[in-house]
Amino acid sequence: MIKSQSTVLLANIYSPIRELLDEIPPTIIDTLATSNDLTRDVIRHFFSSQGKLLRPALCLLGAQFGKFDKSLTLRIASSLEILHSATLIHDDIIDSSYMRRNLPTVNAKWGPQVAVLVGDFMYDKAFLTIFSAKKQELISLFLMTAGTVCDGEILEYREKDNFNLKEEQYLEIIEKKTASLLSTCVESGALLADLPAEQVAALKNFGLYFGLAFQIVDDCLDFTGSAESFGKTIGLDASGGVLTLPVIRLLSLVSENKKSEVFKIFKSQGGPEKFQYLLNLITEYRTVDYAIQKAHEFTDRARLELAMLRDIPARQSLEMLLDHVLQRTR
Repeated sequence: MIKSQSTVLLANIYSPIRELLDEIPPTIIDTLATSNDLTRDVIRHFFSSQGKLLRPALCLLGAQFGKFDKSLTLRIASSLEILHSATLIHDDIIDSSYMRRNLPTVNAKWGPQVAVLVGDFMYDKAFLTIFSAKKQELISLFLMTAGTVCDGEILEYREKDNFNLKEEQYLEIIEKKTASLLSTCVESGALLADLPAEQVAALKNFGLYFGLAFQIVDDCLDFTGSAESFGKTIGLDASGGVLTLPVIRLLSLVSENKKSEVFKIFKSQGGPEKFQYLLNLITEYRTVDYAIQKAHEFTDRARLELAMLRDIPARQSLEMLLDHVLQRTR
């Protein structure tokens, strides 16, 4: 089961890059500078509750294995967070989510029109920064990843309320929509540090396996977390018709009668009592435990990729990050 408290703290994981990471928030604000008051207000609101900065941290940790240009790497790492933030703003429109990081979403506060446009503005600023690096490998990587993430979101939307969704299809969706960007983050750091091809590949694969584990745990938190600690609406996947691994596993185990009840919960848009019924079934059949075991398998594979990298503090941080993701409550 997911532990109530994480024993591996992000503060310890981030210690080798702490000074660099502290420069990310002001770099983000500088990158997104605009004379438009409305855009500026939305950006200040969104970033007023700072996230975990996981994506820029992965980029900075990846760069630690070689020599890198500090200013350029900070700009690219910040752009990764901006790119991710733009996807969150757009996701919240699609999901009709009203809370993100314990604050009203942009969509809830300003409406979908403003949310779409500000998200697009952020995408543009992120890509302008990436193009300014003038590193063809990096530019190609970002363009490919942006398309992959969108494809993953489209796949997830297409498969809503698909009660025949297989585990393999679910894994394809989360690889595209989540793991691909996390992989790009750490690979970008490796490219900025001009690492040998085999080390770039190892960090890329690490990011992919880590990302799969991260999203599986995130999907479990939709059933086991609390809105306050999770920072966003609980039960949103189920109410939106999105089938995640705990539900996919449940449907493969329950009787036809119970399966029919689960169908009704999704079709009727849930509600507290119906969601509790689904949660009781998930608890009874221990499908969250099954999903967490899958996450463990991916972190094991990620750990193997690190074996070919130098044993420096950044590698130890990446190893600790694998433990942290399995213990997270938010």
